[in-house]
Amino acid sequence: MEVEHTDYQETIDDALRIVYSHHHRLVTRLFPEAERPLDIQQLRAGPLGRDLAILAALARGELREPKEHVIERTETVLQLLFWPPMAEDYTVPRSFWETPLGRMLSMAKYRAHQPSELVSIGHAAQRLGVTRPTVYRWMDERRLGYVRDEMSGRTFVVQRDVESMLQDQNAFSD
Repeated sequence: MEVEHTDYQETIDDALRIVYSHHHRLVTRLFPEAERPLDIQQLRAGPLGRDLAILAALARGELREPKEHVIERTETVLQLLFWPPMAEDYTVPRSFWETPLGRMLSMAKYRAHQPSELVSIGHAAQRLGVTRPTVYRWMDERRLGYVRDEMSGRTFVVQRDVESMLQDQNAFSD
């Protein structure tokens, strides 16, 4: 799977416009006088715009940042996009990861991990004594962290999460 090199600016701007239009819709229903129009330059300069710019640089391989920061930035973006008001949690549709923004976030997360920190889905299933569909379900439920290498198209599970689940299983069975 060949991935074209992109600067991701269009992807970032699209995401900013989507979040801003949702914000605008909510604010105008709550208190219209509180709304002040923002242009794309102002949105790019805001916290979300800065996070997306950093994630794009990470996805391109131009920047390195501690894995925890990458995961935190990614989580912030996902929460803004998918956490509905009054819900206790949120889910990210698997189809999101096929969008330009999803691919950008995936690549940033992938580059933040060392290869030794990742295992294949098949290996995770084998270690946990479950089927591959169960691993996918746990990934969807965010019980297992995962990353996707957009260059190869392969998805990997975070080894630490597999080990943590194994410890939980062992503690439960003792």
